Amino acid sequence: MHVNRTYSLKLSTVEDLNEKVRPKLRSKFVQRAIEDRLNPQEFDTTVIPTRRLLAILHAREDVSDFMKRCITSELNI
Repeated sequence: MHVNRTYSLKLSTVEDLNEKVRPKLRSKFVQRAIEDRLNPQEFDTTVIPTRRLLAILHAREDVSDFMKRCITSELNI
């Protein structure tokens, strides 16, 4: 069952959503985003591009300098 709700979002967020997600998929996209945020342990990492995962790891403080150099090399940055 689905329920329509009204929420206040920043205009820039809505514009990004409209640019990046097709109209027929927006509700599903928002539904998944909310579920991922509410249940982070169930987050599907297979949908995140590898380059993004590497960039996330590179930004973490608990990653060794050696690993950061490897990531930098892999990303060509």
